[in-house]
Amino acid sequence: MTRFPKSGSRDVALILDTNAISALSVQDDALLNILEPGAELCVTVVNAAEYFYGIQSSRKRTLLSRWFAEFLESVEILNLNREVFPFYHVIRTELRMAGTPIPANDLWTASLARLHGMKVVSRDLHFDRVKGLERVAW
Repeated sequence: MTRFPKSGSRDVALILDTNAISALSVQDDALLNILEPGAELCVTVVNAAEYFYGIQSSRKRTLLSRWFAEFLESVEILNLNREVFPFYHVIRTELRMAGTPIPANDLWTASLARLHGMKVVSRDLHFDRVKGLERVAW
């Protein structure tokens, strides 16, 4: 049986990066143990699309697609809109000027996290380069 952490209060809201979504799909205990009880779990439309793309070539595509559809019903999906543009601009400019760019999809994740004041659950160290962003690792 698939176990999803209960999504709760917006007082603590976490964005799950694509590698966190993948870890949840296999019920990674280390990840499940660090998720704050009662935290609202969110994914960005970009991370959801990345995960969807990744499972299309999997031998477990049917199983993972079913899991993913159920998972998406249990989290909030954060969409891109014009409110995120200034955050994208500032973060991308700061990283470019420092000579430390990050992948484009992660730039959108970081921008949405800053817009909404959320932490990002990820194993990707490059999120640590983004000023004002807190990464939660497992």
